Amino acid sequence: MSSQPNDFLERFSLVVGGPFHTVLRRAGLVEADLLSSHRTAFGLALLAWLIPVSLASIQALLDDGYIGLSIFSDLTVYSRYLVAVWVMIATERVADARISLLVRQFPHARLVGEAGLPRFAAAVARADRRSSSKLAEAIILILVLIWSVTVTRFLSAVSVKSWEGAVIDGTVVLSWAGEAAAWLSTPFFLFLVFRWVWRFVVWAALLRSIARLPLQLMPLHPDRAGGLGFLSIFPSVFGGLVFALSCVVASALDKAFVFLEHTQQTIWLAMGAWMVLILVLFLGPLLAFSRPLYLAREHALLDYGRLAQQHHLAFHRKWIEPADAGDELMGSSDPSSVSDLNASVEAVLTMRTFPLDRPALVRLLLTAGIPFLAVAASQMPLNDLLMLILGTIL
Repeated sequence: MSSQPNDFLERFSLVVGGPFHTVLRRAGLVEADLLSSHRTAFGLALLAWLIPVSLASIQALLDDGYIGLSIFSDLTVYSRYLVAVWVMIATERVADARISLLVRQFPHARLVGEAGLPRFAAAVARADRRSSSKLAEAIILILVLIWSVTVTRFLSAVSVKSWEGAVIDGTVVLSWAGEAAAWLSTPFFLFLVFRWVWRFVVWAALLRSIARLPLQLMPLHPDRAGGLGFLSIFPSVFGGLVFALSCVVASALDKAFVFLEHTQQTIWLAMGAWMVLILVLFLGPLLAFSRPLYLAREHALLDYGRLAQQHHLAFHRKWIEPADAGDELMGSSDPSSVSDLNASVEAVLTMRTFPLDRPALVRLLLTAGIPFLAVAASQMPLNDLLMLILGTIL
């Protein structure tokens, strides 16, 4: 690959860029590599949590009828503003490194031939521009503000009285903390979520564009995925987003259990449905490579099958048909070539048409499921939970 495309790949990033990143950079909240530090992630998460908590505490001291201190027992406040915000910012560095690694692997491993390099470079440049789109972030900001204010008022109306507000004479009146959550903390949390979702959409579109290139897939590659086995790293790129969303969904489920009747089966059904949804969403982009891998496997079965047939026929004529073949067979390398060809055909037969291995799948399931196990532990005795898990595994 020429030096110019290599230089471009070094600059490629789905994380760096965009109006929000510019604000962080001008505020001195990014490191020399233009990525946020863990200190920045913790500071922003603490700020998102502290604003509504402080206002709720102050209003509770001034108004005896306001139940603002209930904010400290609301798990959704911790999961959204502390855990999710911190995770989504703190994992950007790991995500950026792994995305860059995955993209560079295609030309460096020569999966993209010389003829496909211009189209590959164009697809990567397009993804880089989209990930930093000012229009996309503006639309996200408008949507999350509308969604946040609407949902906050709806939840206050449903619960009648909470730290977010109360229904007075049929009208929803938000508390100070409720106003702060509706206009600041929740929009910030949702902005980060949809900003990650936009990156995921851009990444999925990039993979789809790459899958349409004339890829040089090797059916005998030891990863059993034609050389695309490295894409098993892909789910971990968005592990932070999956964990953050799982924490929020699990805490919301735990909060709902306080008001609704439920059984232990409800927890497992909700957990199972969520994990299926995560698998469909976050593994779906890899389906773009199923057709190229299937075609490569199909062609290889024909090519290697024909080669093995021709070789084995020649072997049969040389060693089996002659009556005195036994002595000459001693020390011959022909039997080893039979074994090698058979191994090649077996390797083609075991070639996967989906570039994901079991360890990557298990990591994704654990990332999505751990927060739900915490909810299950709060709803059922620990001994029963452990016995259920062990019984499922064993």
